[in-house]
Amino acid sequence: MTGGEKMKKNEMEYMMGLKMRIYPNRRQEEIFWKNINASRFVYNKLVANSWTDSPIYSNKLDKLFPIPEEYWKYNKNGKLLKASTVRPTGLARITKDKYPWLSDKDIDSDMLSKAEMSYKSAWNLFHKVHKSGTPNFKRKSNPNQGYRTSNHYSSNTIKKDGGVPSLYNGSIKFLDNKHIRLPKVGRIKVKLSKRLPNNQLVRIATVSIKHLPTGEWFVSFLLKSDEPFKEQLPKTNSQVGYDLNTENFLTDSYGNTIDNPRFYRSIKGRLAKEQRKLSRRARRAKSEGRKLWKSKNYQKQRKLVAKLHAKVRNQRKDFLHNLSTTLIKNHDLVVGENLKSKNMLKNHALAMSISDVGWRTFIGMLEYKAPMYGRIFIEIDPAYTTQQCSECKFRMGTNNTRKLTLKDREWTCPNCDTHHIRDWNASKNILAKGLIELSKPLTEDSPIYK
Repeated sequence: MTGGEKMKKNEMEYMMGLKMRIYPNRRQEEIFWKNINASRFVYNKLVANSWTDSPIYSNKLDKLFPIPEEYWKYNKNGKLLKASTVRPTGLARITKDKYPWLSDKDIDSDMLSKAEMSYKSAWNLFHKVHKSGTPNFKRKSNPNQGYRTSNHYSSNTIKKDGGVPSLYNGSIKFLDNKHIRLPKVGRIKVKLSKRLPNNQLVRIATVSIKHLPTGEWFVSFLLKSDEPFKEQLPKTNSQVGYDLNTENFLTDSYGNTIDNPRFYRSIKGRLAKEQRKLSRRARRAKSEGRKLWKSKNYQKQRKLVAKLHAKVRNQRKDFLHNLSTTLIKNHDLVVGENLKSKNMLKNHALAMSISDVGWRTFIGMLEYKAPMYGRIFIEIDPAYTTQQCSECKFRMGTNNTRKLTLKDREWTCPNCDTHHIRDWNASKNILAKGLIELSKPLTEDSPIYK
């Protein structure tokens, strides 16, 4: 791409997320909270007006109760403006004249349009996946709060920087490795979690500001580029299948096992103790007629409990990132099982263990890392991978044999007398299924990520 050509965000093929912690001062926190509250207000107003603003209902209102001609508007040439003859819908109803506080100088105008986009995407998700339900109101009491905004590039600024939009010349930009500039907030200190992309053809698309229950502030960038963010790795001529379980987190087709770290179980006792203390402080504040947000002891304990939860979440996420990256970098093909965690959580005996390992998060990491590094990741149906012999393909539960249970960690095939370690055998069958899927012609339903 030459310097004179324009880079459009919707035409860029490669995307990457970048999250980092920010350290706002008192004034900057006030600006953040103004925008968070305004974003939540606009979203909730749009949800409240959902049914009256729908095309079917709004058209009926215009026919039954037309807007009087005295309110119609005309342009300079005396031509009627059709928009003035129909009722405004969506964001057009939430005007600054009706809600003057939305015209505050600290309110980011892009935040309003992003709130409307979030509302529309929530309805689109409902129409595509009905299990998600209709959009709900956002609660002020939710411990996780945030808002989104957009980045813009002016032609004058870009010309000074060689005519190419980058991370350093937009309305939201990096000033150096320790500071960024945000709309209405200005210069703010950040802590980079990883190096910035070296690719020059990278631009910032959208930005999310988030406040966590621990009191920490984070900013997340959606970066877009015409070139890959990661270099394609050389071929390793290696293929691997893996089996996920709760005894040990993972067993691969080479017989290697990864122990289950059990982060939540290791801190469960202390967390229960601190949560009991939090409940006592809440009861005491209520008995004395004090609001919880005014009770300093309660808020102090609430942050302590939130930090313990965050510690477990960060430990698990770091473990899953390291393991998924290792698998992708060391193998050309990775095959895993398509687990339905939601169904498995119905087993109350295993629900806590399944939630603690983070299987769905691990699979999601493999899905997006495989194409990033030029690898292939396949999810297959895990049916009978545990019951079937990887050598002769004999299936337990047939020919008057009993099915294997969770207690059977090792078994011998009655057909070929091969001794199996349960998880190792399952991972071999998973890899074999993946190779069969890879040999099939590609269709829209092919479970291949590459």
